[in-house]
Amino acid sequence: MSTLDLDELSKFVAQAQELREIVHEIMPYIEIIKREVPNDRLVRASEAAKILGVNKSTIGQFVRAKLLTPFYTANSGHQKFWLSQIKALPRKKQW
Repeated sequence: MSTLDLDELSKFVAQAQELREIVHEIMPYIEIIKREVPNDRLVRASEAAKILGVNKSTIGQFVRAKLLTPFYTANSGHQKFWLSQIKALPRKKQW
């Protein structure tokens, strides 16, 4: 087991204080995001298709047309989409 000397401990305390100040500064922005997008979540392509009333293959067409931006899960690499982006798609066209 290693021990910390006072200089190392002082550095850790200083870093912790800096992080605390950063969190304090960004907290108002985090609260704004929570209010603006309280129920947003990532959904699978199949759920996106169901919400839009289209086939799952149509979701791929929307991605290629840059109407939807996919996010990929780290473990499996599956595509997911923000629910808010799906709901914001223009409804003028009949898919």
